[in-house]
Amino acid sequence: MKMALDIVKLGFSLAGILIMLLLPPYLDGIARRVKARLQYRRGPPLMQTWYDLQKLFALPSVRPTKSALFTWAPYIALASAISAALLLPYGNVVPVDFGFNLVVFFYVILMVSVALMFAGLSVQNAFSHLGSAREMQIVLTVEPLIAVLYGVLAYNAGSLNIADIIANLHATPSVILTYILLAYALYVESGFVPFDIAEAEQEVIGGPLTEYSGRLLGVFYYAIHIKRFTLLWFFVSLLTLPWLGPIGTPGRAALALALQFILTVSFYPVIAALEATNARLRIDQVVKMNTRAFFAGIIILAMAFMGW
Repeated sequence: MKMALDIVKLGFSLAGILIMLLLPPYLDGIARRVKARLQYRRGPPLMQTWYDLQKLFALPSVRPTKSALFTWAPYIALASAISAALLLPYGNVVPVDFGFNLVVFFYVILMVSVALMFAGLSVQNAFSHLGSAREMQIVLTVEPLIAVLYGVLAYNAGSLNIADIIANLHATPSVILTYILLAYALYVESGFVPFDIAEAEQEVIGGPLTEYSGRLLGVFYYAIHIKRFTLLWFFVSLLTLPWLGPIGTPGRAALALALQFILTVSFYPVIAALEATNARLRIDQVVKMNTRAFFAGIIILAMAFMGW
């Protein structure tokens, strides 16, 4: 019996790893196709992002500096994004599960942005420095908001373990408001339009990625795609798994995994539509929005403490 359970867990873990490694560029291809159709264009094939990554991986990288940080930053970002994805549930199985992993998830996903900032600061380029400064401003205003919202979820469920939080959430007013604000915060964290201010190709020529090319640029892009997928998968898991009831059989777990997958793919056209219909905001506008959202998060946290 124990061996059978171990095989089931291994199977779901492998499925989760394959989804996490293969799906993110394909999701970006879906978004590119949707945006093209909204603009009355045919658009690229759904595999175009994979083709672009394969081409970049095959090209050598020009290194404008001797700083080791310039070379290592993309790999740090990729390792952080993959580590965060492994902390999430796929069906009812978390590939890397241990206590307090919500705290670890918060920090390792943040490391993608930190690596991006340091990458831009490791070269002598005004555009790179400006992009890194913008990324820092966004991080310093949105991360406290995310920490507060994670705190509401952890307090409601009585645990800092992601699997336990998902299993023990209750539909209270504070949790419902947390979902709404968390959708905004994770969207900002993902860097979708209108919050792609750090990279802003038309203004700062790619921001922190201005000096990157070839394989290193491809690794950075891959890390960003996985980060976006991870944040969306986390939100989709919170939307679905707590309300499915006990997931004690492989069949129920497969149903949960299928639902997570379908919702993740379904959300990307919505994100693409938002990107296609919104203009990029200024950094001062985003800072003000994030600050107001943070104070709203504090009110929600107070509501949770009062049992609402």
